[in-house]
Amino acid sequence: MRQRPIDPTLSHLLRATAVSHTRVRRLAAIRLIISAVLAAAGLVTVFTGAQPAGALSVTVAVTGVLWALAYSLGLASWADRELRRAALLQESFEVRFFRLPWNCVLTGEEISPEDVRHLSSRYRGEQVRDTYGMPNLPRPFDVLARQQLNLSWGGRVRRRYAQAVMLGLCTWAAVGLITAMIRGSTITELVVQWCVPSLGMFMLGWDTFREQRGIASDRKRVCGLSRTRCLQLAAAGRNPETDRQLCLMARQVQDQLYLSRRRAPRVPSWFFRRYYTQDRSDFDAGLAEVRTELIAGGLHARAPRQRPAP
Repeated sequence: MRQRPIDPTLSHLLRATAVSHTRVRRLAAIRLIISAVLAAAGLVTVFTGAQPAGALSVTVAVTGVLWALAYSLGLASWADRELRRAALLQESFEVRFFRLPWNCVLTGEEISPEDVRHLSSRYRGEQVRDTYGMPNLPRPFDVLARQQLNLSWGGRVRRRYAQAVMLGLCTWAAVGLITAMIRGSTITELVVQWCVPSLGMFMLGWDTFREQRGIASDRKRVCGLSRTRCLQLAAAGRNPETDRQLCLMARQVQDQLYLSRRRAPRVPSWFFRRYYTQDRSDFDAGLAEVRTELIAGGLHARAPRQRPAP
C-alpha cells in the first residue's frame, strides 16, 4: 500500500464529508433514543400493570403513534436529504482522487465550493489525514483494487450491524412478551401498552436491518464482479483497450458505491471502532492477496504483439 498525498481542496472535501456524516449519525441517534424511550415507557406500563384506559397507558400509546407517524412522514425525509449531501461529498472526493469522470446523470450537480468550505469550517474532529492509501498497482488496477477494499470492508461492517440490530429487535420483542406473560396481560393490554409505544422503534429497526443487509449484499456482488474482471484483463497486459475497459468498470463500481452510501447512514462510530483493528488486518491481507493474484495472472506482462496481416 502506497500513500498518495491529498491536496488542500480534497482536504476540505474530507472535512465537509465528516461533518455531513456526523449530522446524519446524530439524526439517526435522536430517532433511536426517542423510539427507545417510548418503547421503554410502554414496557413500564406493562410491568406495572397499568390499565389500558388509564392516563399513563393512553398517553404512552398516543405518543407512540404520533412518533411513528412523524418518523414515517417527516424525520425520515429530513435525514434522507442530509444523507444525500454526505454521499455527494464523499463521491466528489473519491472521483477527484481516483481521477474518474463525474456521473451527473446519476448524482446531479456537485456540492458548490462555497457550501463545501462552509461545512469544512465546522469540522471539530481530529486532524484530517493528508495521505490516502492506494494499492501498489498500475492505474487503473490500483483504483479498482481500492474500490474493492471499500466495498468489502463497508459490506462486512454493514452486515454485522444489520445482524446486531435484528438481534436487538428480537430481544426486545421477547422481553415484552415475557413481561406480559408474567403480569398476565391480555392481548389488548399488550397491544396498547407495549406494541403501540414500540412501533416507532420496530419500524426504525426493521428499516435499518433491511437497508444495511441489502447494501452488504450489493457490495459483495459488485466486489466479486470487479475482482473477476480485473483477473480476466490482467493477462492481456497493459494496452489502451484494457485500460479503457477497466476505467469504465471503475466508473460503474463508483456508481454502486454512491448508491449504497445514499441508501443508509454509516454505522455508529463506536460500532466501527469496536472491530477496526481486526478488520484492518483482514483487509490488508486480502488486498495483498489480490495484488499477488493479479501479478500471477500476468498483470506486468506485455500484451502479445499482433503480426501484420500478409
